[in-house]
Amino acid sequence: MKRITSNVRLQLYNFPFVRNLSQQNWTIHFVWVKVHSGIEGNNVADTLAKDAVQDKQDGIYIYNRIPISTIPSRVKEEGLKKWQAQWVKAVNGAICRLFFPKVEQRLKLRIPITPQFTAIVSGQGKTKAYLNTFKLIDNPICTCNEGEQSVEHLIYVCSILEPNLKRHDKT
Repeated sequence: MKRITSNVRLQLYNFPFVRNLSQQNWTIHFVWVKVHSGIEGNNVADTLAKDAVQDKQDGIYIYNRIPISTIPSRVKEEGLKKWQAQWVKAVNGAICRLFFPKVEQRLKLRIPITPQFTAIVSGQGKTKAYLNTFKLIDNPICTCNEGEQSVEHLIYVCSILEPNLKRHDKT
């Protein structure tokens, strides 16, 4: 007697119509078919399978009808959407959002996180505006005399640091 592999056993015993045909002495072969290879029946089956996993009325995925391997990517996708929504609504972190408006884009960047980097993107670098907040200096005005010396000012406005740089229009 020929050995039945676990894949074939799963297919035979989980689908009653296949079991019924097998009991009637049908010879059944299961073969792998490359997706989108132009086989009409396979393309129709693929379309039907995709329709079966999605509730067309609400656009909500039904997780018990999709391959388990797709769940982690869907969970990650939903998590990123929620994180982005919280990021946009957050009261704090305005300077950081100037640098990284999209959470997903920031996660793709390979940036060495140093104390200096964190100080700059959080707006808490040792600028005159920051030091003035804690009354450590009296005057927050930048030496260019074009505004308070903040991280945003140094990057987008200050003519001393980048005299040939066009002014950043904040409108």
